[in-house]
Amino acid sequence: MNSARAGKGIRAHAAEWIALVALACLLGACASPPDKPRSGLARIDHIVVIYAENRSFDNLYGLFPGANGIALSELPPAWRGKEPDPAFPWRMPNKPFRLDAAPLNLPLTKLVRSPIHEFYRNQEQIDGGRNDRFAAVSDAGGYAMGYYDGSPMAMWKWAQEYTLADNFFMGAFGGSYLNHQWLICACTPQDANAPRDLRAQVDDKGWLVRKPDSPASALQGDLVLFSGDVTPDGWSVNTTQPPYQPSLVPPAKAGDLRLTDPARHTLPPQTAKTIGDTL
Repeated sequence: MNSARAGKGIRAHAAEWIALVALACLLGACASPPDKPRSGLARIDHIVVIYAENRSFDNLYGLFPGANGIALSELPPAWRGKEPDPAFPWRMPNKPFRLDAAPLNLPLTKLVRSPIHEFYRNQEQIDGGRNDRFAAVSDAGGYAMGYYDGSPMAMWKWAQEYTLADNFFMGAFGGSYLNHQWLICACTPQDANAPRDLRAQVDDKGWLVRKPDSPASALQGDLVLFSGDVTPDGWSVNTTQPPYQPSLVPPAKAGDLRLTDPARHTLPPQTAKTIGDTL
């Protein structure tokens, strides 16, 4: 047999086989059923949590249709330090009021003060579920009852499209410091060696002890309390700075720029398992 002709025959048969295999693959692809539309949890690729820091639910979403929000004699003055804030009417009905409506007309874009929102104060404000001491224990008096119509916000529209957690807006008492911890690990940081002056003093009801010079009630001024960032038994519940930079505690002079000044108290490193450890 002529070797050139034999080579052509082999190449021809090979080309035929390649064509047949390619056709079979193509036909197989055409014959396979189309992917079924995903349903239920299979439709979720990512979960994004938008954390509304330093806000109560009602402050922004109290008017959200269908949500458990604001359905509900006079409020204390809106205190600013030891004097009433002149921007607020002196006598307001004892109920929630709009900050962005007359007579205040404070738009959502205006930077306003942040009423104190500490661990123990928040427990007294909630008052065993009665929710009747927010103005009485706030450092802002009646201002604590103010809320906005949040419907112009982009986040409001996202809430309409996705999920608004109206019955679980916080995991722990107090502010965003502790609630950040509960968002990622459902845990409270430990600060067992915190000095005594950083520890709160509480009474038998678990409320902060009043100092001797404290006004009797919010009608006379802001309460003066034996507050602290750490519970009596060593749990860190209010904002405490980390021992690493960035931190509001600067490095020591001539010290390691990555660390804080060891002479000042900071939260020790924590070892609790977070959601990041389990992903």
